[in-house]
Amino acid sequence: MKNRYDGILQFKGTWRDYQERVLSNSEKYLADGKLHIVAAPGSGKTTLGIELIRRLGEPCLILSPSITIRQQWLARITEGFLAEGQEPDSLMSHDLKQMRAITAITYQALYSAMKHDKGELKDQEEEEGEETESMASEETEEVDFREFDILAAVKEAGVKTICLDEAHHLRSEWWKALEAFMKEMKGMTVIALTATPPYDSTPAQWKRYTDLCGPIDEEIFTPELVREGSLCPHEDYICFNWPAKEELEEIRTYQEQTAAVYRELLTGSEFTRMIATHKGLQYPEEYSETFLEKPKYFSALLIFCNAQGIPFPHYLRELIGTDGKLPELKDEWLEALLQGFLYDDTESYQVAEEDRERILKNLKEAGCIYRKKVSLTHKDALQKLLVKSQGKMESIGRIVETERQAMGERLRLLILCDYIKKEKLSVVGTREDLTAEIGAVPIFEFLRRKELDGIRLGVLSGSVVIVPADTEELLMKLLAKKDCEGTLTRIRGTSYGKLQVKGKQTHVVAVVTELFEEGRINALVGTKSLLGEGWDAPCINSLILATYVGSFMLSNQMRGRTIRTDKKHPDKTGNIWHLACVFPQKKGKEKHPDLSGDYEMLVRRFESFLGVSWEEPVIESGIGRLGIPEFDTKEEMEGINQTMLSRAADREGLRQRWQQSLKEIRGEMEVRQREDIPKETANTGYLFVHALGFMILSILSAVSSEAVRLFLELSFRYPGTALPRALMVVTLLACLGIGRYGYLLFKFSTPEKRMRQIGQAVADALAELGEIEEPQHCRVEVESAQGALISVALKGGTMRDKTTFAACMAEIWGVIDNPRYLLVKGRNPERAREFYAVPETFGKQKDRVYVYEKHIRKAMGRFQAVYTRTPQGRRVLLRARTKSFVNKNQTVLQGRKVVKGKYD
Repeated sequence: MKNRYDGILQFKGTWRDYQERVLSNSEKYLADGKLHIVAAPGSGKTTLGIELIRRLGEPCLILSPSITIRQQWLARITEGFLAEGQEPDSLMSHDLKQMRAITAITYQALYSAMKHDKGELKDQEEEEGEETESMASEETEEVDFREFDILAAVKEAGVKTICLDEAHHLRSEWWKALEAFMKEMKGMTVIALTATPPYDSTPAQWKRYTDLCGPIDEEIFTPELVREGSLCPHEDYICFNWPAKEELEEIRTYQEQTAAVYRELLTGSEFTRMIATHKGLQYPEEYSETFLEKPKYFSALLIFCNAQGIPFPHYLRELIGTDGKLPELKDEWLEALLQGFLYDDTESYQVAEEDRERILKNLKEAGCIYRKKVSLTHKDALQKLLVKSQGKMESIGRIVETERQAMGERLRLLILCDYIKKEKLSVVGTREDLTAEIGAVPIFEFLRRKELDGIRLGVLSGSVVIVPADTEELLMKLLAKKDCEGTLTRIRGTSYGKLQVKGKQTHVVAVVTELFEEGRINALVGTKSLLGEGWDAPCINSLILATYVGSFMLSNQMRGRTIRTDKKHPDKTGNIWHLACVFPQKKGKEKHPDLSGDYEMLVRRFESFLGVSWEEPVIESGIGRLGIPEFDTKEEMEGINQTMLSRAADREGLRQRWQQSLKEIRGEMEVRQREDIPKETANTGYLFVHALGFMILSILSAVSSEAVRLFLELSFRYPGTALPRALMVVTLLACLGIGRYGYLLFKFSTPEKRMRQIGQAVADALAELGEIEEPQHCRVEVESAQGALISVALKGGTMRDKTTFAACMAEIWGVIDNPRYLLVKGRNPERAREFYAVPETFGKQKDRVYVYEKHIRKAMGRFQAVYTRTPQGRRVLLRARTKSFVNKNQTVLQGRKVVKGKYD
């Protein structure tokens, strides 16, 4: 069949090795009519998509998340593929009503067409919060699909190929419209491209995704792109800050309020007396079901009673299943108890209402009640304080100064933040006090006032654009080329001007970007909604993320601005800076920093970033790879910051560490999803008696050896009698016992061996059920990690195989919530003391559970699956939840990705 793109489209560049690999295997991948590629930002997945469209040779419909990205597809086709003499307009369109051989639209346009809507398509969603990232000239399009039949139009245009770009990052209604559309497009070839597949979705969500896009055929990871030279060597850094004086006062007030609450509740006898009146302490068996329904609250009640010396029946201690041990009373337990006492379980306490109201009033005055929720830690208020900490401004100033000294004129630094803070324009150029909230305008003015040598600032946001005044002549020429008119209004008392343009927002972004690339601006402040996605400036070599986003997708997009290679500077390296405010907490005589809030968000961010470890020459994800030591004082924190700044200045050292880590990878590169589990958590079953077991085994062996000797002696002395035969039977039974017990003892003699048995059972069950795509290439890998941890991962197979396996291990070793099935050790489930949740991927159908149970029994012995949706099963589940919650309190797993060679 003739290819309609022959003589029209031809790639003008040179393919990278990983691109050649994808293209050479494309026919094999397309056997099911779907080709699904996962590629990190900067890998050229758009170029790959165009080449695949060209090779298929049929009319194509390309769907993109936004107007900006849609236009990038059309521009890439024109620049990288369109043959000389060919007119773009005759080949391409972005209008469903005037379709061409290649038509590029947005998912929003598809949704509107399927709904027969009339309205406006926007390039981006509005910001939530104080202000929006919009301009009068924002990219919008008017559409009217009221009389339009999209299905008929697509069929009439002869479309045979559908290209889906980042299909899963859609609103639910857009997703539904896409599914309905694809259901009607029978016989279409699907090309699916993404940088961030939904690995962390539920099995049902994953099935929905792969039903649309097909199984993942190829994955291209960041380290491979660095090795190939498609991305530059890069590293993440954190700059910590202590709160400013005023903020410390606010924190101190919170801490004093909490301390006062503690003194009143724990040192006085009144609250203790009230808690002792709980009916469940007097009638435990009647309240057992209620207690087990709320394991955290039940646990909190007993922990408080234990701490305050309130007697309670031994029955409750057995019910909670802690072997007589209860944790110490901490904030979270007291919060849970107060929540029940004040709001959720008031009828169980025999106290006067005015007494309860008095405690409630005191807590409200102390700021410990928010929307009928008890919070002794003031977490919400402190989190807001950390996000806008003035100390972050000082961190930004130090980073900018350090990067300027290290990079000189080559510095191209981008600072991304959440908001513009347009109202702060009134203090720009004045000596008025600058409330240093994190926002584009305050950051600009803060840095301007510092008068850092060699720093030329700029602001690029939806409604505020500021550039150096001496760029006016060049700026107007650049705008004129795009048929735009602009005015630059000088900001009093500064060498900067505010730009206003009549024209499209994309043109404003383009001309300011050109100033940035040319060095007329070398420190650009922007907002994530405008520059976080779709904007490309390969010159960026330093990025400060002054944002509060922790999501995988947006964090990845923002980092992608920095890690791209720059043709003008082939030796480019990229530094990515993250900001974190910590504050002192009194613990004994010392003050320790509280690493909640900001730091928790950074931990989430780093879970998805692959980078070089500072601990050893390995490429892995997770914040642990930065090797940040624990710190207790502001001085120690400053030492860490200085280490970070020194590392960041050593760009050549960064390049060498990447080279060394890549050399350590033998053969083809693969990424393994590991789960790190504390050894004591896996140290169950046979393990707790294995020392005694070896002693018993030794005694049995000695007895058996002596029995054999006696048998031989008696057989010689009393031939033909029953005594030697009886002795022989006893000896054989002893040998069988030794063999069986010895085998089990060896099988579970270490936490690592036990983990391997469980992991292999999970992998075998997944393989039997077809949940692992490449079972022949998979094997379970277990090793000790950092002394106190066991690392478990699936080696080989696809990334989805590894993620599915890791998710199962996380559910098995995590806190038991509300699974459909439990795995219980022993014959009597209601008296069992060892429970595990059956992972959701197995628990959704009875037949699948039996497959899982079969493999677990084979590996671990006498376990049985219990259905939790029956009265008996519910009692077992409630007991398991309570025991699990108190013992673990939180998920013990620490997930991370590690890059290895196929032959490691």
